[in-house]
Amino acid sequence: MADLLRPGRRRVRVRGHVRGHVVTQRTYALQPVRSLAVRISVWALVCIACMAAGAAAMRGYARPDASAGPSCVAPAAHDELQDALARAQLTLMQESASRASVQKSADALTVEVRRLQAQVLFLQGQSRSRR
Repeated sequence: MADLLRPGRRRVRVRGHVRGHVVTQRTYALQPVRSLAVRISVWALVCIACMAAGAAAMRGYARPDASAGPSCVAPAAHDELQDALARAQLTLMQESASRASVQKSADALTVEVRRLQAQVLFLQGQSRSRR
């Protein structure tokens, strides 16, 4: 039938009509390829599969996971090793803070000593020039 509609082909007259013209004047209707029973059964199977998947998802979501419960709970009592570690960390932090404050005050005192030494040298130079 596609050969009849191609351009460049010679048209053949059939019963007073051009054959290609007859093809274009017909009315066409879509007809299902599968029977009604097959189409209904496919839709029913799809609906049943969707309901089964939804039920499985709801069951999996609603079921509590037994293995997740205990692993999330923190232990109630610390053992002695953890307490000793916490005390050592606290002592180390205090020591580093005290060393930082001592270093800061030592730097400030060093600057003050140098300033005073410069003033002493200046004053000694002034006293020698007066004599």
